[in-house]
Amino acid sequence: MTRPTVAQLLNLADRADRRPLRPVEVARLREGIAHLAARRRNPAAAWGARAAALRRKLAALHYPVQRGSIAACAECSGWNGRRCTGLVTPWPCPTLDALDDHFPKGRAA
Repeated sequence: MTRPTVAQLLNLADRADRRPLRPVEVARLREGIAHLAARRRNPAAAWGARAAALRRKLAALHYPVQRGSIAACAECSGWNGRRCTGLVTPWPCPTLDALDDHFPKGRAA
């Protein structure tokens, strides 16, 4: 089961105003509140997950393509599937280098 969203929790609270909640709704509400409370106690855990997601997205965009004897960054070099339409930028590119400088791979937060 996925964690309830804020919109779902607000919907449950609105329904509680009109009538008593069913036990499954109460459980869902408590689960959401507990999740939000845990995030509030440990904001670094949420930051670590967001940083890891950012790393995955950037790595998917800035992947290497072999151009002759060098590996070029597909995104920075403008790779269109057949050729580079921009300046050939070696891989790992400055974008990934900057990410690694500020957020080393071994650290979660």
